Amino acid sequence: MRKMSTLMALLITGYVLGVLNFLLMPKYYIAFGLKGFVLSLGALAIGLVLIYSEFEATRRTRYLIHEFMVKVSRLPAVTIILLMFLMLLGAVNLYYSGFALLKLLNTSTTVLPIILLMIIALIWLFLIILRGRSVEFIGALAVLFIVFAFISLFLMRGQVYDFVTSDTALEQLNSYRDAVFSFDHSLTVKGVVLMLTTVLLSLGLGAGVYYVLGSFAPSEMDFKKLLAVIVLLQILLSFTAAFTTVYSIGAAYQSYENNQVRFKQVRAELQNILLNQSQDPSSSEAAMEKYRQLQGVLNEINQTLNNFHKVQRYASVGDENPIEAIETFYLIPDIIRESGIRGSSAIIFLLMGSIFLAGFTTLIVLVEIGAQTSIEAFQMSRNVGVSFISGIIFVLSAAMIVSDIKVMLLSAVLSVGGLVIALEGVPLLVGVSPVDKRPIMVGVAVSVLIGLLTLWTMLGFPDSYVKLGVVVGLLLLLPLIFNNYLMVGSRSGR
Repeated sequence: MRKMSTLMALLITGYVLGVLNFLLMPKYYIAFGLKGFVLSLGALAIGLVLIYSEFEATRRTRYLIHEFMVKVSRLPAVTIILLMFLMLLGAVNLYYSGFALLKLLNTSTTVLPIILLMIIALIWLFLIILRGRSVEFIGALAVLFIVFAFISLFLMRGQVYDFVTSDTALEQLNSYRDAVFSFDHSLTVKGVVLMLTTVLLSLGLGAGVYYVLGSFAPSEMDFKKLLAVIVLLQILLSFTAAFTTVYSIGAAYQSYENNQVRFKQVRAELQNILLNQSQDPSSSEAAMEKYRQLQGVLNEINQTLNNFHKVQRYASVGDENPIEAIETFYLIPDIIRESGIRGSSAIIFLLMGSIFLAGFTTLIVLVEIGAQTSIEAFQMSRNVGVSFISGIIFVLSAAMIVSDIKVMLLSAVLSVGGLVIALEGVPLLVGVSPVDKRPIMVGVAVSVLIGLLTLWTMLGFPDSYVKLGVVVGLLLLLPLIFNNYLMVGSRSGR
């Protein structure tokens, strides 16, 4: 029993601690300080109520997820919606996991499709061939990426403080470090709404995973304790990523100042060559070479200043488009690499490695849960179910290589995430539910409110592909119209 509890804890940890904990949560922890953190705890509490209730519903009834939707809540359409959202969520996880490897390897984006294919093929092979050891494997990877994340932070902290020498750069670093623990930051409606949606999505809600996990969990397991440990780890890792961002701001500004010093040195050398050119006619070639060097340094100054402004905006503007914020986070390995910080290769390996493992462990669970749901809802074999889910996730993630499609699909996930999470909780309110409906009603109502506000917020961004993503997200809810037809089909199928 102790072993099973440990394995389940690692399995859920590997699933919950995904890429959003690294890519978006640090932004809000820095931009809003402790005010934002306190508000995020409210969203965490709502999410935990829904997670626990979904888990207990199938654990007590011993129904599978689609069986529960049909026999208890009479909402088979919810199964279809959760499955579609799961595939979108899986595509986002696959894409950003692959992108972390791309940054780690420091290679061209042209190889990204190959990386994505290799990742999903590895998951497919693992779930088909080695499925008997899946939980242990996910648990080992979960432990590994937690270790990677903490080591990368401590290693980066030491190296960055050795690297940052100017008073201005140190002031920048320390001001953002102090911001994480400050109550002085003002809150904005848009920023808070986006933060709350991110919190709920970072818990892994919206994909029906907890219904499936509950269907095979032992009745003696203390799931409340497991959730408490997992949430604590989630908070710690989000703060870890926040401080990683803070240190990158200091490194970015110091790199900018270092390049300014280099520019002045090279310019002085060029001026010296030009002054002595009358005495040394052959110096014209040296002057041209020095001029090209000066232009190169000027380009580096512009690049480092641009990187600094982007990470500064990431850390201070809560209303920023979350899609742009995610892109900014992936500048951190470039900043570290280009700065020449001692130990930069190890820092990048650990940081990008932890992001990859976070996405990879989440993705394994999503493919497995998606396959189990497909097997039950569509009467597939296991191999076909795994292949079906893996294939669609890969196609969607590969399409995200096109920038506009990436914006559209990520917008779809963010814009309707709250509504799908609320819909996931609705079956617990319908029929003879084995859990207390009162806290679930609160959780569903708050999720609906957050979902509607997020829709409004996403529609406020000027990018037309963000708005198109909102439409795509809303289309996921269409199966609700055909629920009665699906109900009849479920009866005849059984």
